[in-house]
Amino acid sequence: MKASPHVTTDDLDAFVAAAKNKGVPDDAIVPILRQNGWSERRVYRSLSAHYGTLLGILPPRRSGRAENARDAFLYLVNFIALGFWATALGQLFYAVIARRFPDAAVYGRYESLVYEIVWQIAAVAVAFPVFVFVHRAIAEQLRRKPDAAESGVRLWLTYVALVIAAIVCMTDAMWFLEAMLRGELTIRFVLDTIVLAVLGGGIFGYYLSGLQRERGER
Repeated sequence: MKASPHVTTDDLDAFVAAAKNKGVPDDAIVPILRQNGWSERRVYRSLSAHYGTLLGILPPRRSGRAENARDAFLYLVNFIALGFWATALGQLFYAVIARRFPDAAVYGRYESLVYEIVWQIAAVAVAFPVFVFVHRAIAEQLRRKPDAAESGVRLWLTYVALVIAAIVCMTDAMWFLEAMLRGELTIRFVLDTIVLAVLGGGIFGYYLSGLQRERGER
């Protein structure tokens, strides 16, 4: 069978059918195709279709609702906790910067710094450990079941998080450029911009590099 430079799903099914017709065992077909970039889940799906054609009936398929619900729970909690502690951490830095470089246009007596940032400290103290715990649970799940990385729920929620982080980074860049063109740059504004860029850019880079690394491994 002549290999095609552009492999499609039809090519996969044809290869599986040809291999099975020649008596190649499943435990030899799967690693060969995984080595060529096909996921284990997709290979077994093609094998199931082949056996279904031979037997005249498709193998019974167990619903993936439980797995999807679990993935939705883990990733929603993960990203919600991420949003809480990242936002609170940014606000904490903003408060410290505002105290160090006060705005001359603001009049009135400031509250104590500790009183002003108490909510931010509480949010980071609660949300960050939750994020770390759930993040490790997800990493352990991916280690035990690499195919879980192809979960549609996981990919959708991860890309939504990437979109939000990208919007934050672009908005930050627009604010900075606007202030620079107006000649309104101050040390406080620059520091606030750096805080937002580091948090938003760090989150974006971390999850994007993770997706690219997983794609390379597959």
